[in-house]
Amino acid sequence: MSSPHATPARRPPIAVGHAPVRPIWVCRRGCGTWPCPSARLTLRAAYDDDLVGLAVEMAGYLFDATGDLVRLNPDDMPGPEALFTRFVGWTRRTPFT
Repeated sequence: MSSPHATPARRPPIAVGHAPVRPIWVCRRGCGTWPCPSARLTLRAAYDDDLVGLAVEMAGYLFDATGDLVRLNPDDMPGPEALFTRFVGWTRRTPFT
């Protein structure tokens, strides 16, 4: 019997090849910043029935990316709003723009 507070299993990782290159957070396939459009499509499909789970997953990536990027160059990293939009804002049914 599972607990009502059990941690849900994480979804499969992003499309093969469209993973982030850390610590710079660009797409491994050269699509630009990560999550790239292909990674977003794959993630959206994997979480089609759980957009809250997708937002939580992406918030974890946002946390990791913020730490990596601030260590690389704290004076020239994207601002908080840009990072939120990049990692989490697109996960809504109607994305933030």
